[in-house]
Amino acid sequence: MRLDFNVLWVDDQPERVRSQITGIKRRMEDQGFEFRAHECRSITETSSFLGQGLFNDEIDLVLVDWDLGSESRGQEAIGTIRQYLLFKDVVFYSSLTDADTLRKAAFDLGLEGVFCAARMDLTTEVMGVFESLVKKVLDLDHTRGIVMGATSDIDHMVAVSLERIHSRLDDNEKTKLIEKAVDLIGGRLEEHRIKLDKLIKSADFGSFLQAHYLLTANDRLKILAGALKLEALADCHQFRAKVTHYMDNVVPKRNELGHRVLSPEGRPIAIGTFEGKEVGLEDMRTLRCLLLNLRSEFRELKAILAG
Repeated sequence: MRLDFNVLWVDDQPERVRSQITGIKRRMEDQGFEFRAHECRSITETSSFLGQGLFNDEIDLVLVDWDLGSESRGQEAIGTIRQYLLFKDVVFYSSLTDADTLRKAAFDLGLEGVFCAARMDLTTEVMGVFESLVKKVLDLDHTRGIVMGATSDIDHMVAVSLERIHSRLDDNEKTKLIEKAVDLIGGRLEEHRIKLDKLIKSADFGSFLQAHYLLTANDRLKILAGALKLEALADCHQFRAKVTHYMDNVVPKRNELGHRVLSPEGRPIAIGTFEGKEVGLEDMRTLRCLLLNLRSEFRELKAILAG
């Protein structure tokens, strides 16, 4: 599971369900997940999409309309989908046919794992399936992995953004950017030398195990935040506040999550921090929501720099 909840949506007229899409998207965002739909308008288009060799976990849920036009029916699309996604949950819906008729159509073809709904009930049905799916991975052990994956994506976007910033600067500013990186690394080397001397004197192996790091992800964020003040990047100045917000409100939590163990071990409902506090499920939901917002900002910054 990722922050992205990926849906294959098969409907020959997807504009008819835009309001449902909006409602589903908003409700998933409230839980800290981004609803992302790949729309296919026909069985042929669906087969072509699935035939690209997708990994099974690239699709989290499938939505299929009963009436696909040109005398095509949704149960035929589900049959095609099952050739590629054998065990993936499907929501089968219609504005013309009641849920019981849809269930019979799926049953007659031996299609399993299919939830059926009238189109007016689509949002409720999808959210029910969504909540059932995410509950399986929203213990703190799994959601910690979701946070780590999302922050790794942002680390990559920061690195790409810095490369693009470097290419936009004049020679003098390029030199200053490199000097900033050298200064951070040089300072860290001196810190490590001092820390190593202390470790040797302490002879405590546990202290060695807690010693980390060169040009870290946080260093890159510092360089990025500084660069975003440059006149040459006037079109990106507004992103500096987002970068510092990420540094102040996400990075420390990520570091805690990366180095702590679950408590109690039998039921991962809380993580103890170095300060003796506990991080619970609601804290993680808030963190996922913050990550969703900031990830979109980093994506926008990277896109602007690419132009």
